[in-house]
Amino acid sequence: MKRMIPLALCLALTACGGTRVVDLNDADEVNAMQHVMELEYRDWTNTAKKMTESMLDSGVLKSQPKPVIAIGNIVNDTTQRIDTDILTKKIRTTLLKSGKAQIATNFSGEDTTSNTVRNLRNNAEYDQNTIAQTGTLIAPNMSLSGKMIQRNLKLESGWFSSVDTRVEYYLQMTLTDLKSGLSVWEDEEPIIKEGKDAPTW
Repeated sequence: MKRMIPLALCLALTACGGTRVVDLNDADEVNAMQHVMELEYRDWTNTAKKMTESMLDSGVLKSQPKPVIAIGNIVNDTTQRIDTDILTKKIRTTLLKSGKAQIATNFSGEDTTSNTVRNLRNNAEYDQNTIAQTGTLIAPNMSLSGKMIQRNLKLESGWFSSVDTRVEYYLQMTLTDLKSGLSVWEDEEPIIKEGKDAPTW
């Protein structure tokens, strides 16, 4: 009987504290997610959507007969260690699905397989008819770059009120015509949050 008590206690604690998976296809569940001062799922999704719609609505992609975009440097100037691919992957996916642009993965260094295969030329172990020939890679004619900025502002509402913080995130993006070197589209999307426990440097 004494051995049953620790087991029952363990099961009770596990039932109280467990991990819950959020169904991202359920709007109510997503809206009920705990609001945090850091950047989270909804911030990336909404910002990527607005940026991509802005780019597509501008009509700038029609200026190139076959727009091929290379993803340039996305600078993270925030307190958080963020892999900016979270953002750019959503933008790239939407652009590809729209059929209005292509993405140059080889040029940006993401796809090393293309170069690996080409290094097999003249290798007797491989059928050379299956190796990509010279002059087949497509160079980009546009480059997408950007920067994520963070500003923290202290908020005081009264003598006895606790001090909250407003955290302002700004995503700035630029699309450059690589032939002319000129910017053909730019936009900035703010993400504003207020509360406690703001991420600081």
